[in-house]
Amino acid sequence: MKNYITQSNFLRITRKFTPEIDSDNTDIYSKNIPFFSEMEKKGILTVKQFLINSKDGFITFSGSGFIEDSKSYVYEESRNAKYHTDQNCNGLNSAYTDIEIPIEIKYEKGSQVINTNRVNEFRTWFKQPEITNLYYNDQKKFITKLQLKFNLENPPKPVELQSGGLKELNNITLAEVTLDIENILNDVDSFYNQSEKYKQILVTSNFSTKTFLVTSKKYRDLDIKNNNTGYSDEEVRIVLTDFYKKVKRPLINHLTNYWILKLNSILEFNKTLLDQLEFEPCKLCVGKKPQYVEDIDIFDADDLPF
Repeated sequence: MKNYITQSNFLRITRKFTPEIDSDNTDIYSKNIPFFSEMEKKGILTVKQFLINSKDGFITFSGSGFIEDSKSYVYEESRNAKYHTDQNCNGLNSAYTDIEIPIEIKYEKGSQVINTNRVNEFRTWFKQPEITNLYYNDQKKFITKLQLKFNLENPPKPVELQSGGLKELNNITLAEVTLDIENILNDVDSFYNQSEKYKQILVTSNFSTKTFLVTSKKYRDLDIKNNNTGYSDEEVRIVLTDFYKKVKRPLINHLTNYWILKLNSILEFNKTLLDQLEFEPCKLCVGKKPQYVEDIDIFDADDLPF
């Protein structure tokens, strides 16, 4: 029987188990991409290595498939990842909305230690019907109550989270993904040269490899060390955010899909592997049990390796 997992759970596995990169697995693409950091390159190579190992039947990962609550979203919780036997299962193709925990709640200022008590306090407060209703229907009043309760500088953001599963990948080909990658790479110089500021920050000062300054919760509120760009930290972060959203993140997504399509086109794995990784069967489709289960795959961007 064929067994499938969502793309988000697949990426989570590669981060969690971190296979040893084979000496032959050194290329993230057919050509060099100079603006990726070493951590970003490792993230892509880890995806490749997992697919290579699973295809060869050689898996030496250890650990548990249990997914810890990262304390990043309001409705997130610890759980085991799921596998599916039906490509059309709603659990593979569902979408839902969650709310990001504000950075000032998750971490105390200047600390990298998660403040669990404050996260739980915020979740309990937010889940009150009155507060949830204000959040979705009257942001102004919601922010007023938020400031009174927690005295935050930044309100929480709504985040559309999707399991990113098989439906999307099944509708694209390797040739189409390759074309998307090539188009981004061909246009990157135009992106750099749109202004002197962009060129100075991204190329001359080589900050194109440092998008973690805006994507990592551990760095985005700190002063930028060795900022020799001639522009303020705020200006640098605005440019890096634009570069990440329009160039780097789409390219990382395409490269991930590129290797999935090239090495394991529908994220199909044998049951032995999934059992070893301690996945649980989806109650919606495995055995066709007529039982409802809320099967949510939370993709926490805060734990990405890139």
